[in-house]
Amino acid sequence: MWTICAIAAPAAFAVLDRPAAGRLAGTLFRIETWLGFVCAMLLFATALMHKTLATRVGPPWLIAATAAAPLLSELVLSPMMAAARAANDMARFGMLHGLSAILFVGAALGALALVLRFNRPA
Repeated sequence: MWTICAIAAPAAFAVLDRPAAGRLAGTLFRIETWLGFVCAMLLFATALMHKTLATRVGPPWLIAATAAAPLLSELVLSPMMAAARAANDMARFGMLHGLSAILFVGAALGALALVLRFNRPA
């Protein structure tokens, strides 16, 4: 997640034209969204099966919020952004893109919190 935000997307916009870079970044964010969702489901399943691990994983609400934010962006905001772009409503597109970015940064911070919590001394 952090690599896409900090390295892959900026690098794509540095070397590709804007439409191609946007498509590449969108594809990477889409892959990350579904990969994060699968990881969250595996984390929930593992925590249910191993109660000692459940105490180290982190609060279930944080896991759910970390997975839900990009999923909300993908399932709700992405179609709205595509419609705004098709209508050439760049102001609306920009607003939706900003909201999507906020959700993604929130998920990235949530993931960081979960990693730090999991890796703390027992």
